[in-house]
Amino acid sequence: MSHARYFENPFLGMEPTYKDTTHEDYKSRVIEMVDKILHNLKPTPANGKGGIYVGTAGIAYMFYYLARSGLYPDHKERFLNAAKSYIESALEYDRSNISSKRKQIGFLHGEGGVHAVAALVFYYIGDKKASDKHLKVYQSSSLCCKDAEYDELFVGRAGYLLGVLLLQRHLKTEVLPSKEIDKIFQKILKTGKKFRSKLQLDGDIPLMFEYHGKMYLGAAHGFSGILQVLLCFPQLLNKDGNTLTMIQQSVDYLLSRCVDRDGNFNVATNLQSSLSQDGGKHLVHWCHGAAGVIYTFAKAYFVFGKDPKYLEACVKLGETVWKLGLLKKGPGICHGVAGSGYVFLLLYRLTGDTKYLYRAHKVQVCSST
Repeated sequence: MSHARYFENPFLGMEPTYKDTTHEDYKSRVIEMVDKILHNLKPTPANGKGGIYVGTAGIAYMFYYLARSGLYPDHKERFLNAAKSYIESALEYDRSNISSKRKQIGFLHGEGGVHAVAALVFYYIGDKKASDKHLKVYQSSSLCCKDAEYDELFVGRAGYLLGVLLLQRHLKTEVLPSKEIDKIFQKILKTGKKFRSKLQLDGDIPLMFEYHGKMYLGAAHGFSGILQVLLCFPQLLNKDGNTLTMIQQSVDYLLSRCVDRDGNFNVATNLQSSLSQDGGKHLVHWCHGAAGVIYTFAKAYFVFGKDPKYLEACVKLGETVWKLGLLKKGPGICHGVAGSGYVFLLLYRLTGDTKYLYRAHKVQVCSST
């Protein structure tokens, strides 16, 4: 039996003690998947469209990550060569297409993310000159954040800041001066307050955002993804008490919209549908549903003094994903099975409960069939 968006989970109610799969078994599966990707999606400029999200820049990051992990020493050189080929194809695509301010700061879906990955790849293969070149391009794109149309993760300001965090962590350098980061941070708050002031909403909600005319709640284009990024800048959160309070109130409002009329933790696509009488159309996907919103509450759990209500929200959202997360749209992260699998790796890190490793393993099994 199957449902409209997902396959019925055959493992419900079957959770024996997790038995660790050998590293060699997992490594062989990864190599098998790598070979399929190399065979089926070539590093050509035509395949560069889509940035990190669906283009060759995302594949380049995969190879960079695998090489950097240290788990595949026998394949490291092959992975780095592949990373270079795939990122060069993405760069070639961008050079051949008309740019825009939106594309320049777009992290997951735009030129910004391509240059961020290029900076990482060239840095790791030892080409510091090329790495610095692409880092400077990413840095210069910060000027476009002032007039950016949106704040979300794919092509907005929050996504740009996410790229800053990635580059700072991996390159161990200052990507932007703190005052420039603060400007972008404050711009997000300003647009969120301005848009919220136009709305007739009940509840203590100081911020709200829109994307293409909709107030999405999910991680990709919506409220939770923006909040998660804001929560990643503790020095700006604690700059004054008002900012911290404003963001916590926003997180708590989001939490209030994640409970449907039957008491289940889920997430409606957008705010309008969540306020409807029946709670609207609920989704599990990372992009618009429970599998993405959970990261915001996980971050809030640590930022707001390990308040148990945020951890409880994560656990309950995880139950929703376990029941409904074998999605029919494929094996990917955004709206596919892999997005569900990451939820259980997160929950294991939060709780230490090995049942989540069992669940992550079963989701991986399902994604491979």
